[in-house]
Amino acid sequence: MPRRRGPALDRRQVVEAAIACVEMDGPAALAITPVARKLGIKPPSLYNHVKGAEDLTLAVIIEAHRRLEVAMRASIQEVYEPRAVLAALAEGLRNWALDNAGLYQAMSQFPPQNDHPELGPILVDILDYFRRPLAQLGITGDDAIHTIRALRAAMHGFVLLETTGQFGLGQATADSYSWLVQTTLRGLEPG
Repeated sequence: MPRRRGPALDRRQVVEAAIACVEMDGPAALAITPVARKLGIKPPSLYNHVKGAEDLTLAVIIEAHRRLEVAMRASIQEVYEPRAVLAALAEGLRNWALDNAGLYQAMSQFPPQNDHPELGPILVDILDYFRRPLAQLGITGDDAIHTIRALRAAMHGFVLLETTGQFGLGQATADSYSWLVQTTLRGLEPG
């Protein structure tokens, strides 16, 4: 492995290299050795920037959620009708996941840390994107949480199957996803 020359590395560059590894080789590449190799340094040198594999993983997961939040926020710009907002969020999530399949798969293997000082606020923002239109539909409190969980399970299950190549029939997956989202949204009623 050639020794890296040039400007000193920073944590941001390490996270970007880790994301590139995950996008190239899947979630298993989120490890010290592949990231060090990508950066052209020896694995022990990576510990100048991350505390270990867990710290590296958490940094990547935080950045992935940050990027997903930006994509979901963009997906609902200029959309106002509550069910249309929910459909746009579902489409935004799917599009982002398809464009970032390895990263999305890595995120799905990491339990949310709602109390984490960096990750928690991002998760709250994403949750609020769903809460607001549900409140407009009269779905609040525990009913909103149950609805969000059901929507998330439907969207995430489909997208995870799609990003791992589990759909083998000839019908377009985009059509199936749209059917899933529209069918689910038609069933939304206040509790």
